[in-house]
Amino acid sequence: MPTILFHSPQSDKAWPVELQKALSDHRIATDIDAVDPADVVAAVVWNPPHGRLRGFPNLRLIQVLGAGVDRLLREDSLPDGVPIARLVDPGLTQRMSEYVLMHCLALHRRMPEIQRAHDERQWRYLHPRPPAESSVGILGLGVLGLAAAQALISIGFNVVGWSRSRKSGLAFASFAGESELEEFKRRADILVLLLPLTPLTADFVDARFLATVKHDAALINVGRGALVVEDDLIAALDSGRLRHAVLDVFRTEPLPTEHRFWRHPAITVTPHNSSATNPATAVAQVVDNLRRALTGQRPSNLVDRTIGY
Repeated sequence: MPTILFHSPQSDKAWPVELQKALSDHRIATDIDAVDPADVVAAVVWNPPHGRLRGFPNLRLIQVLGAGVDRLLREDSLPDGVPIARLVDPGLTQRMSEYVLMHCLALHRRMPEIQRAHDERQWRYLHPRPPAESSVGILGLGVLGLAAAQALISIGFNVVGWSRSRKSGLAFASFAGESELEEFKRRADILVLLLPLTPLTADFVDARFLATVKHDAALINVGRGALVVEDDLIAALDSGRLRHAVLDVFRTEPLPTEHRFWRHPAITVTPHNSSATNPATAVAQVVDNLRRALTGQRPSNLVDRTIGY
């Protein structure tokens, strides 16, 4: 029987069950070592074991269980010519928007300072201001960035956006390319990183980038840990250029217990839980993509390997 390999050990256990219900004419296998390589026609994966996907000669689709594909594309033994599709999950998008909105509100209302005052048993009154007095700058205007922007606008935040290529028809001011990055940064009180990790965006937030952000700005990174140069971020926080950073993604995960981020008073660490794929909202899309690939049709949300997303 044609086999679809499912490999994502940390994902909801409902995934292979729901896929098997929807694809009864295929076998859903979860043990990569217990399949006949010639039977595997598609793979639904998140961080598959190094080199293993090349061993399936009849593979027609690699479906990634997430929006980011940078880790998969670093795999130097990916099979050539096999289409790769990323996941655009409404549930994942909603959870990401909630996370960004929650932390933008916390930063806008100066909750890190209030928490420090609490820890020191100090009554420190900080006058509440409306969201319209803060501008949130979103770097990366894909599905997640645009949804986060809409959530922020809905409660009154000013939003500006930046992307490498020009976006049209947006409900907020946007900037594009290196030539407009400085103007974008001058407008943002809170910077939200939602860029994909590619060779062009690795180490994007470095000392040079941080030198021209607004004084007392804050940073939220929900993109990838390697977008940020860690030493440069620490220096910007220590100097007061940045007042706070909320970090959900890291170069090494789990974040080592001895890492400086845990101890820094101006950093909030969360354990890469800003969002996650949800079988209830994503299974139908994955099934549709698998059926498309297996019947010779073009799958949705295909990845361009040359640009990295």
